[in-house]
Amino acid sequence: MLDMKFVRDNLDVVREMLKNRNNPLKLDDFSELEKTRRDILNEVEQLKSQRNSTSKKIGAMKKAGEDTTEISAQMREVGEKISALDNQLRDVEEKLRDILLHIPNIPKADVPIGLDDTQNPEIRRWGTPRKFDFEPKAHWDIGTDLKIFDFDRAAKVT
Repeated sequence: MLDMKFVRDNLDVVREMLKNRNNPLKLDDFSELEKTRRDILNEVEQLKSQRNSTSKKIGAMKKAGEDTTEISAQMREVGEKISALDNQLRDVEEKLRDILLHIPNIPKADVPIGLDDTQNPEIRRWGTPRKFDFEPKAHWDIGTDLKIFDFDRAAKVT
C-alpha cells in the first residue's frame, strides 16, 4: 500500500501510473477526503488544547473555592464535540484507507506500457518450451483426481 503522504504529494504521478496500468480507479475523492481529514485533525487538536487549558483553570478555581459548574458544562459540550469529530475522522480515514488499498504499487520506469501482457517484449529465452502430446491439466484438477484435495471439506472448515 502506498503511503498517504506520498499519494498526496505525487497525485499526478499516481494518476499517470493508474492510466498506464489501465486501472479505472479515480482519485478525485482522495484529495477531498484527505483535506477533510486534515481539517478535522486540526479542529480536534485545537479543541483538545482548549479543554486542557480550561481543565487547569478549573483546578485552580476549585482550589480557590470558586463555582465551576458553568465552565464544566462548557467543557462537557467540548468533549462531546471532540467525540463526534473523532467518529467523523474514523469514517473519513476508513474511506481513505479503502482508496489507498486499491492503488497498486508504482512499477519501475523501465517497465513497458501496454494494455496487457501480450505487449511485453521478450528479453531472452532459455531452452525450448516443452511440447506435450496431451493437454496439460491444472494443479487443482490433478489434486482432485489424486484425491489429495477435498474442496468440499475445505469449504466446510472455513
